[in-house]
Amino acid sequence: MLQPKRLSLRLPDSGSCAVETMPQLSSNSAASNRAALWSWNASEGVLHIRAEPGGPLSRLDGRWSLPALLEQFDGLARVRIASPLKSGRPGDPVDIRCTLIDGAPAHFFGAFHDLGVARGLIVPADGVQRFVHGESNVEPVFQPIRRLDTLAVAGFEALARFRAPDGLLVGPDTLIGLGADTDWSAIAPVMLAKSAETLARLRAEGRDVFMQVNLSAAEIAQPMLVEEAAAIIRDAGLPHGVLRVELTEQAALRDFDGALGALAAFRAAGAGIVLDDFGAGHSSFAWLAEIPADGVKLDPKLCRMVRQPRACRIVTALTGLIRSLGMTVTAEGIEDKLIADELHSIGCDYVQGYAYDMPLRGQDVRVAFDPIATTPS
Repeated sequence: MLQPKRLSLRLPDSGSCAVETMPQLSSNSAASNRAALWSWNASEGVLHIRAEPGGPLSRLDGRWSLPALLEQFDGLARVRIASPLKSGRPGDPVDIRCTLIDGAPAHFFGAFHDLGVARGLIVPADGVQRFVHGESNVEPVFQPIRRLDTLAVAGFEALARFRAPDGLLVGPDTLIGLGADTDWSAIAPVMLAKSAETLARLRAEGRDVFMQVNLSAAEIAQPMLVEEAAAIIRDAGLPHGVLRVELTEQAALRDFDGALGALAAFRAAGAGIVLDDFGAGHSSFAWLAEIPADGVKLDPKLCRMVRQPRACRIVTALTGLIRSLGMTVTAEGIEDKLIADELHSIGCDYVQGYAYDMPLRGQDVRVAFDPIATTPS
Protein backbone atom coordinates (compact mmCIF):
# COMPACT_ATOMS: atom_id res chain seq x y z
CA MET A 1 0.00 0.00 0.00
CA LEU A 2 1.25 3.47 -0.85
CA GLN A 3 2.08 5.44 2.28
CA PRO A 4 2.46 9.25 2.49
CA LYS A 5 5.93 10.74 2.55
CA ARG A 6 6.66 14.33 3.45
CA LEU A 7 9.81 16.44 3.32
CA SER A 8 10.35 20.19 3.19
CA LEU A 9 11.56 22.97 0.93
CA ARG A 10 13.32 25.91 2.55
CA LEU A 11 13.05 29.54 1.53
CA PRO A 12 15.26 32.26 2.99
CA ASP A 13 13.81 34.17 5.95
CA SER A 14 10.64 32.10 5.91
CA GLY A 15 11.49 28.91 7.78
CA SER A 16 10.45 25.55 6.47
CA CYS A 17 7.50 25.45 4.08
CA ALA A 18 5.59 22.19 3.83
CA VAL A 19 6.28 20.77 0.41
CA GLU A 20 6.65 17.17 -0.52
CA THR A 21 9.84 16.06 -2.19
CA MET A 22 11.22 12.93 -3.75
CA PRO A 23 14.66 11.42 -3.27
CA GLN A 24 16.95 12.53 -6.06
CA LEU A 25 17.54 9.99 -8.80
CA SER A 26 19.94 10.12 -11.67
CA SER A 27 18.70 12.04 -14.69
CA ASN A 28 20.78 9.82 -16.94
CA SER A 29 18.56 6.75 -16.82
CA ALA A 30 14.86 6.09 -16.55
CA ALA A 31 15.78 2.84 -14.81
CA SER A 32 17.72 4.59 -12.05
CA ASN A 33 17.67 3.35 -8.45
CA ARG A 34 14.50 1.24 -8.36
CA ALA A 35 12.94 0.66 -11.77
CA ALA A 36 14.10 -1.46 -14.68
CA LEU A 37 13.60 -0.36 -18.28
CA TRP A 38 12.12 -2.99 -20.62
CA SER A 39 11.44 -3.28 -24.34
CA TRP A 40 9.68 -6.10 -26.19
CA ASN A 41 9.81 -7.15 -29.84
CA ALA A 42 7.27 -9.86 -30.64
CA SER A 43 8.81 -10.75 -34.00
CA GLU A 44 12.08 -11.61 -32.26
CA GLY A 45 10.40 -13.02 -29.17
CA VAL A 46 12.94 -11.10 -27.11
CA LEU A 47 12.52 -8.83 -24.09
CA HIS A 48 15.42 -6.54 -23.21
CA ILE A 49 15.68 -5.35 -19.60
CA ARG A 50 18.00 -2.62 -18.34
CA ALA A 51 18.26 -2.74 -14.54
CA GLU A 52 20.54 -0.90 -12.15
CA PRO A 53 23.43 -3.07 -10.88
CA GLY A 54 22.85 -3.96 -7.25
CA GLY A 55 19.26 -2.77 -7.38
CA PRO A 56 16.19 -4.81 -6.43
CA LEU A 57 15.66 -5.88 -10.05
CA SER A 58 19.30 -6.38 -11.04
CA ARG A 59 18.78 -10.12 -11.62
CA LEU A 60 16.43 -9.24 -14.49
CA ASP A 61 19.09 -7.29 -16.39
CA GLY A 62 19.81 -8.68 -19.83
CA ARG A 63 18.23 -10.16 -22.95
CA TRP A 64 15.43 -12.68 -22.34
CA SER A 65 13.27 -15.00 -24.35
CA LEU A 66 9.72 -14.73 -23.09
CA PRO A 67 9.66 -18.29 -21.62
CA ALA A 68 12.93 -17.66 -19.76
CA LEU A 69 11.71 -14.35 -18.37
CA LEU A 70 8.40 -15.81 -17.22
CA GLU A 71 10.31 -18.29 -15.07
CA GLN A 72 11.40 -15.31 -12.94
CA PHE A 73 7.78 -14.71 -11.91
CA ASP A 74 5.23 -16.76 -10.02
CA GLY A 75 2.73 -18.95 -11.88
CA LEU A 76 -0.23 -16.55 -12.01
CA ALA A 77 1.97 -13.60 -12.95
CA ARG A 78 3.30 -15.54 -15.94
CA VAL A 79 -0.13 -15.60 -17.55
CA ARG A 80 -0.77 -11.92 -16.82
CA ILE A 81 2.55 -10.93 -18.43
CA ALA A 82 2.53 -13.25 -21.43
CA SER A 83 -0.99 -12.55 -22.67
CA PRO A 84 -0.72 -8.79 -23.35
CA LEU A 85 2.80 -9.09 -24.76
CA LYS A 86 1.64 -11.65 -27.29
CA SER A 87 -1.58 -9.88 -28.31
CA GLY A 88 -0.91 -6.16 -27.82
CA ARG A 89 -1.81 -3.67 -30.54
CA PRO A 90 -0.35 -0.17 -31.16
CA GLY A 91 -1.48 2.14 -28.38
CA ASP A 92 -2.47 -0.64 -25.97
CA PRO A 93 -1.26 -0.12 -22.39
CA VAL A 94 0.60 -2.75 -20.38
CA ASP A 95 -0.36 -2.50 -16.70
CA ILE A 96 0.39 -5.68 -14.77
CA ARG A 97 0.86 -6.18 -11.04
CA CYS A 98 2.87 -9.33 -10.52
CA THR A 99 5.09 -11.23 -8.09
CA LEU A 100 8.66 -12.40 -8.62
CA ILE A 101 9.59 -15.96 -7.68
CA ASP A 102 11.18 -14.69 -4.45
CA GLY A 103 7.81 -13.19 -3.43
CA ALA A 104 8.68 -9.55 -4.15
CA PRO A 105 5.80 -7.59 -5.73
CA ALA A 106 6.42 -5.58 -8.90
CA HIS A 107 4.48 -3.44 -11.34
CA PHE A 108 4.90 -3.88 -15.11
CA PHE A 109 4.09 -0.50 -16.73
CA GLY A 110 4.29 0.32 -20.43
CA ALA A 111 2.58 0.57 -23.80
CA PHE A 112 2.74 -0.70 -27.38
CA HIS A 113 3.93 1.95 -29.80
CA ASP A 114 3.88 -0.20 -32.94
CA LEU A 115 2.79 -3.65 -34.05
CA GLY A 116 4.40 -6.15 -31.68
CA VAL A 117 6.73 -3.55 -30.17
CA ALA A 118 6.33 -2.26 -26.61
CA ARG A 119 8.41 -0.72 -23.83
CA GLY A 120 8.07 0.59 -20.31
CA LEU A 121 9.24 0.20 -16.71
CA ILE A 122 9.20 -2.54 -14.09
CA VAL A 123 8.78 -0.87 -10.71
CA PRO A 124 9.28 -2.73 -7.41
CA ALA A 125 5.91 -2.31 -5.67
CA ASP A 126 7.03 -3.08 -2.11
CA GLY A 127 7.14 0.01 0.09
CA VAL A 128 6.29 2.55 -2.62
CA GLN A 129 5.19 5.74 -0.90
CA ARG A 130 2.53 8.33 -1.75
CA PHE A 131 3.44 12.00 -1.74
CA VAL A 132 1.21 14.58 -0.07
CA HIS A 133 1.52 18.26 -0.90
CA GLY A 134 -0.10 19.67 2.24
CA GLU A 135 0.64 23.40 2.48
CA SER A 136 3.21 23.41 -0.29
CA ASN A 137 4.31 26.81 -1.58
CA VAL A 138 4.14 25.44 -5.13
CA GLU A 139 1.04 26.86 -6.85
CA PRO A 140 0.33 26.18 -10.51
CA VAL A 141 -1.11 28.81 -12.78
CA PHE A 142 -2.94 27.78 -15.92
CA GLN A 143 -2.54 29.15 -19.45
CA PRO A 144 -5.43 28.29 -21.78
CA ILE A 145 -4.86 26.29 -24.97
CA ARG A 146 -7.46 27.21 -27.61
CA ARG A 147 -8.76 25.53 -30.72
CA LEU A 148 -7.59 27.51 -33.72
CA ASP A 149 -10.81 27.01 -35.66
CA THR A 150 -13.21 28.33 -33.00
CA LEU A 151 -10.89 29.79 -30.32
CA ALA A 152 -12.82 27.75 -27.75
CA VAL A 153 -10.75 26.57 -24.78
CA ALA A 154 -9.59 22.99 -25.32
CA GLY A 155 -7.29 22.69 -22.32
CA PHE A 156 -4.63 24.30 -20.17
CA GLU A 157 -0.92 24.12 -19.51
CA ALA A 158 -0.02 24.17 -15.82
CA LEU A 159 2.96 26.42 -15.08
CA ALA A 160 4.80 26.21 -11.76
CA ARG A 161 4.77 29.29 -9.54
CA PHE A 162 6.02 29.63 -5.98
CA ARG A 163 4.78 31.58 -2.97
CA ALA A 164 7.72 33.81 -2.01
CA PRO A 165 8.37 35.05 1.57
CA ASP A 166 6.57 38.33 0.76
CA GLY A 167 3.45 36.36 -0.27
CA LEU A 168 3.76 37.02 -3.99
CA LEU A 169 3.66 34.26 -6.62
CA VAL A 170 6.94 34.11 -8.51
CA GLY A 171 8.45 31.98 -11.26
CA PRO A 172 11.39 29.60 -10.89
CA ASP A 173 13.95 32.19 -12.01
CA THR A 174 12.83 34.65 -9.34
CA LEU A 175 12.82 31.92 -6.71
CA ILE A 176 16.39 31.00 -7.58
CA GLY A 177 17.30 34.69 -7.29
CA LEU A 178 15.94 34.66 -3.74
CA GLY A 179 18.45 31.95 -2.86
CA ALA A 180 15.94 29.14 -2.31
CA ASP A 181 17.47 25.74 -1.57
CA THR A 182 15.36 23.05 -3.16
CA ASP A 183 15.35 19.81 -5.08
CA TRP A 184 13.53 20.83 -8.26
CA SER A 185 12.48 17.24 -8.90
CA ALA A 186 10.24 17.61 -5.83
CA ILE A 187 7.91 19.90 -7.76
CA ALA A 188 6.45 17.22 -10.05
CA PRO A 189 4.12 15.36 -7.64
CA VAL A 190 2.74 18.65 -6.32
CA MET A 191 2.12 20.02 -9.82
CA LEU A 192 0.44 16.80 -10.95
CA ALA A 193 -1.82 16.64 -7.89
CA LYS A 194 -2.91 20.28 -7.92
CA SER A 195 -3.38 20.32 -11.69
CA ALA A 196 -5.51 17.17 -11.47
CA GLU A 197 -7.67 18.80 -8.80
CA THR A 198 -8.35 21.82 -11.03
CA LEU A 199 -8.97 19.62 -14.06
CA ALA A 200 -11.38 17.36 -12.18
CA ARG A 201 -13.32 20.41 -10.96
CA LEU A 202 -13.65 21.81 -14.49
CA ARG A 203 -14.73 18.48 -15.96
CA ALA A 204 -17.29 18.03 -13.18
CA GLU A 205 -18.80 21.32 -14.39
CA GLY A 206 -19.17 19.87 -17.89
CA ARG A 207 -15.98 21.35 -19.39
CA ASP A 208 -14.46 18.82 -21.81
CA VAL A 209 -10.86 19.95 -21.37
CA PHE A 210 -7.39 18.49 -20.82
CA MET A 211 -4.50 19.60 -18.63
CA GLN A 212 -0.80 19.48 -19.55
CA VAL A 213 2.00 19.47 -16.97
CA ASN A 214 5.68 19.92 -17.83
CA LEU A 215 8.02 17.23 -16.54
CA SER A 216 11.77 17.27 -17.04
CA ALA A 217 13.85 14.25 -18.03
CA ALA A 218 15.06 14.05 -14.41
CA GLU A 219 11.47 13.95 -13.16
CA ILE A 220 10.18 11.24 -15.48
CA ALA A 221 13.30 9.23 -14.56
CA GLN A 222 11.88 8.80 -11.05
CA PRO A 223 9.88 5.57 -11.16
CA MET A 224 7.87 6.38 -8.04
CA LEU A 225 6.38 9.32 -9.95
CA VAL A 226 4.72 6.88 -12.38
CA GLU A 227 2.95 5.18 -9.48
CA GLU A 228 2.05 8.59 -8.05
CA ALA A 229 0.61 9.75 -11.39
CA ALA A 230 -1.52 6.61 -11.62
CA ALA A 231 -2.86 7.20 -8.10
CA ILE A 232 -3.56 10.90 -8.77
CA ILE A 233 -5.49 10.10 -11.96
CA ARG A 234 -7.44 7.35 -10.22
CA ASP A 235 -8.24 9.45 -7.14
CA ALA A 236 -9.42 12.38 -9.28
CA GLY A 237 -11.61 10.10 -11.40
CA LEU A 238 -10.07 11.40 -14.63
CA PRO A 239 -10.50 9.63 -17.98
CA HIS A 240 -7.42 8.20 -19.66
CA GLY A 241 -5.29 10.81 -21.38
CA VAL A 242 -6.83 14.09 -20.14
CA LEU A 243 -4.03 14.74 -17.64
CA ARG A 244 -1.02 14.98 -19.93
CA VAL A 245 2.74 14.99 -19.47
CA GLU A 246 4.75 17.47 -21.52
CA LEU A 247 8.39 16.61 -22.12
CA THR A 248 10.79 18.84 -24.02
CA GLU A 249 12.35 17.18 -27.01
CA GLN A 250 15.87 18.18 -26.02
CA ALA A 251 15.49 16.65 -22.57
CA ALA A 252 14.16 13.42 -24.04
CA LEU A 253 17.04 13.03 -26.44
CA ARG A 254 19.59 12.85 -23.61
CA ASP A 255 18.47 9.29 -22.94
CA PHE A 256 16.26 8.34 -25.85
CA ASP A 257 15.49 4.76 -24.78
CA GLY A 258 15.03 5.70 -21.15
CA ALA A 259 12.67 8.56 -21.94
CA LEU A 260 10.58 6.39 -24.26
CA GLY A 261 10.27 3.67 -21.63
CA ALA A 262 9.29 6.14 -18.94
CA LEU A 263 6.71 7.87 -21.14
CA ALA A 264 5.22 4.51 -22.11
CA ALA A 265 4.85 3.80 -18.39
CA PHE A 266 3.12 7.15 -17.84
CA ARG A 267 0.75 6.33 -20.68
CA ALA A 268 -0.14 3.01 -19.02
CA ALA A 269 -0.70 4.95 -15.79
CA GLY A 270 -3.45 6.92 -17.57
CA ALA A 271 -1.55 10.05 -18.60
CA GLY A 272 -1.51 11.53 -22.08
CA ILE A 273 1.82 12.43 -23.69
CA VAL A 274 2.81 15.66 -25.44
CA LEU A 275 6.19 16.45 -27.00
CA ASP A 276 7.06 20.08 -26.21
CA ASP A 277 9.27 22.55 -28.12
CA PHE A 278 9.48 20.37 -31.22
CA GLY A 279 11.80 21.92 -33.78
CA ALA A 280 14.06 23.60 -31.22
CA GLY A 281 17.46 22.23 -32.16
CA HIS A 282 18.08 18.64 -33.21
CA SER A 283 14.55 17.42 -33.85
CA SER A 284 14.24 13.65 -33.77
CA PHE A 285 11.76 12.22 -36.25
CA ALA A 286 12.51 8.84 -34.68
CA TRP A 287 10.82 10.23 -31.57
CA LEU A 288 7.59 10.75 -33.54
CA ALA A 289 7.75 7.16 -34.75
CA GLU A 290 8.58 5.56 -31.40
CA ILE A 291 5.92 6.90 -29.01
CA PRO A 292 2.14 7.12 -29.60
CA ALA A 293 1.92 10.67 -28.25
CA ASP A 294 -1.31 12.63 -28.17
CA GLY A 295 0.21 15.82 -29.48
CA VAL A 296 3.22 17.92 -30.39
CA LYS A 297 3.87 21.56 -29.47
CA LEU A 298 5.88 23.47 -32.04
CA ASP A 299 8.74 25.60 -30.80
CA PRO A 300 7.72 29.29 -30.54
CA LYS A 301 10.63 30.43 -32.71
CA LEU A 302 9.55 28.10 -35.50
CA CYS A 303 5.98 29.38 -35.20
CA ARG A 304 7.08 33.01 -35.47
CA MET A 305 8.89 32.23 -38.73
CA VAL A 306 5.73 30.98 -40.43
CA ARG A 307 5.20 34.21 -42.39
CA GLN A 308 8.50 33.63 -44.20
CA PRO A 309 7.78 31.56 -47.36
CA ARG A 310 10.64 29.08 -46.92
CA ALA A 311 9.93 28.53 -43.21
CA CYS A 312 6.20 28.27 -43.92
CA ARG A 313 6.80 25.32 -46.26
CA ILE A 314 8.80 23.59 -43.54
CA VAL A 315 6.15 24.15 -40.87
CA THR A 316 3.39 23.08 -43.28
CA ALA A 317 5.16 19.81 -44.07
CA LEU A 318 5.96 19.19 -40.41
CA THR A 319 2.36 19.85 -39.36
CA GLY A 320 1.04 17.48 -42.01
CA LEU A 321 3.45 14.74 -40.94
CA ILE A 322 2.51 15.04 -37.27
CA ARG A 323 -1.22 15.00 -37.98
CA SER A 324 -0.85 12.02 -40.31
CA LEU A 325 0.52 10.11 -37.32
CA GLY A 326 -2.67 10.83 -35.36
CA MET A 327 -1.25 13.59 -33.18
CA THR A 328 -2.48 17.14 -32.72
CA VAL A 329 -0.31 20.20 -33.33
CA THR A 330 -0.17 23.14 -30.92
CA ALA A 331 1.42 26.48 -31.81
CA GLU A 332 2.97 27.77 -28.60
CA GLY A 333 4.21 31.20 -27.57
CA ILE A 334 1.95 33.08 -29.99
CA GLU A 335 1.74 36.82 -29.35
CA ASP A 336 0.40 37.91 -32.75
CA LYS A 337 -3.08 36.90 -33.93
CA LEU A 338 -2.03 37.30 -37.57
CA ILE A 339 0.57 34.57 -37.07
CA ALA A 340 -2.13 32.45 -35.43
CA ASP A 341 -4.25 32.86 -38.56
CA GLU A 342 -1.34 31.68 -40.73
CA LEU A 343 -0.82 28.64 -38.49
CA HIS A 344 -4.52 27.79 -38.68
CA SER A 345 -4.40 27.93 -42.47
CA ILE A 346 -1.60 25.35 -42.62
CA GLY A 347 -3.31 22.89 -40.28
CA CYS A 348 -2.30 23.62 -36.67
CA ASP A 349 -5.01 22.49 -34.26
CA TYR A 350 -4.38 24.57 -31.14
CA VAL A 351 -2.84 27.88 -30.12
CA GLN A 352 -1.33 29.00 -26.82
CA GLY A 353 0.11 32.39 -26.03
CA TYR A 354 -0.28 35.97 -24.87
CA ALA A 355 -2.14 36.91 -28.06
CA TYR A 356 -5.18 35.38 -26.35
CA ASP A 357 -4.45 34.57 -22.71
CA MET A 358 -2.23 35.26 -19.75
CA PRO A 359 -1.77 32.45 -17.18
CA LEU A 360 -4.62 32.31 -14.67
CA ARG A 361 -4.74 31.28 -11.03
CA GLY A 362 -6.82 28.21 -10.21
CA GLN A 363 -9.70 30.24 -8.80
CA ASP A 364 -9.80 32.35 -11.98
CA VAL A 365 -9.66 29.69 -14.72
CA ARG A 366 -13.38 29.93 -15.49
CA VAL A 367 -12.89 33.37 -17.05
CA ALA A 368 -11.05 31.64 -19.89
CA PHE A 369 -14.40 30.34 -21.08
CA ASP A 370 -15.84 33.85 -21.50
CA PRO A 371 -16.21 35.01 -25.14
CA ILE A 372 -13.11 36.71 -26.55
CA ALA A 373 -12.58 39.06 -29.45
CA THR A 374 -11.94 37.16 -32.68
CA THR A 375 -10.65 40.03 -34.81
CA PRO A 376 -6.89 40.21 -35.45
CA SER A 377 -4.87 42.51 -33.19
